Amino acid sequence: MRIKNFLFHSFAQIFFPIFLVLFFIASVVIFIRIASVTFVIKISFFELLSLYFYTLPTMIFFVIPLSFFIACVLGLSRLSFDYELPVLFALGMNPQVIIKIFLPIALLASFSLLILSLVLTPLSDVAYRQFLEERKNSININLQAGEFGQKLDKWLVYVQKGKEDTNVYENIVLLSLAKENNKENQGLIFAKEAKIVNSNGTMEVILENGKVYRKLGEYFERIGFEQLILRNAIQAFDGAKLGLIEYWQQAFYSNKRQEKTKRNLSMSILLSLFPLMSLFYYPFLGIKNPRYQKNYTILQAMAIVGLFYALMYLCASYIPLFGLVLLPLVWIVVGYWLYWHYIKRFY
Repeated sequence: MRIKNFLFHSFAQIFFPIFLVLFFIASVVIFIRIASVTFVIKISFFELLSLYFYTLPTMIFFVIPLSFFIACVLGLSRLSFDYELPVLFALGMNPQVIIKIFLPIALLASFSLLILSLVLTPLSDVAYRQFLEERKNSININLQAGEFGQKLDKWLVYVQKGKEDTNVYENIVLLSLAKENNKENQGLIFAKEAKIVNSNGTMEVILENGKVYRKLGEYFERIGFEQLILRNAIQAFDGAKLGLIEYWQQAFYSNKRQEKTKRNLSMSILLSLFPLMSLFYYPFLGIKNPRYQKNYTILQAMAIVGLFYALMYLCASYIPLFGLVLLPLVWIVVGYWLYWHYIKRFY
């Protein structure tokens, strides 16, 4: 029991600082991603926090496996180079004891990750996309006066002046981004005033007093207008009514999201099982002889993690369902061979 508490204490001292640092870095990345949304739609501070909380399950899901692996390896490595593990081995402790001690927390970590990836992540993903679609459908468009590169559906938009919270803009320029017969439509519209409204589920851009320029062969056509209405039907979010089972069932029948869902399912399960599958890698990387070996543990751990992530991505992309069996089997066998060849024979 004392050895178990001793190892858990060493693990916890490293796990929580690493987790918090990675969580902070991931949060910064998420906020940058959410900030990019505000270039398209207007959201309040509390809505921004809502989007952040929608991404929490995915963020935690990717942070925990890396933190867990590094903490297990570095915890053992620190005990090795402090001569505490060599003393325990000299007193008769077997490396298998370390594996038995880490097995319950690896099971707990993998179970928690499966809940995060297969239950909470799909629900938060649907909620996130539904929230964005609802905000877009509310026609609360965020067009900034004087800024270039803004998009409104299939139009590139520039406005000289905008009236706050009214969706009314002055001196607007629209360049069509639509493609017809693989050739870009050269439509260009100038208008003195534009108003964006939601009319019975259709987004309408009402343009007043302007001109349309279109390329017809070798010539340009100019059309003047007093009022021009551009309409675009608002599309409902097709995943709004998806339940948890229906969400993952998309991986097993033909639909536009089948390949992506199949890849996500494979990656979710493989990454969830990573702490449990890597049980033999913890002593292999963490147990060192401080008298004869140098401390390259963190580099070795990052190399192993990078290799697993690369293999996971390849399996999920090219053999998603078969990879769910192949990668765990190969990873465990290789890990056991390394553990037996480099650790078990000598301790």
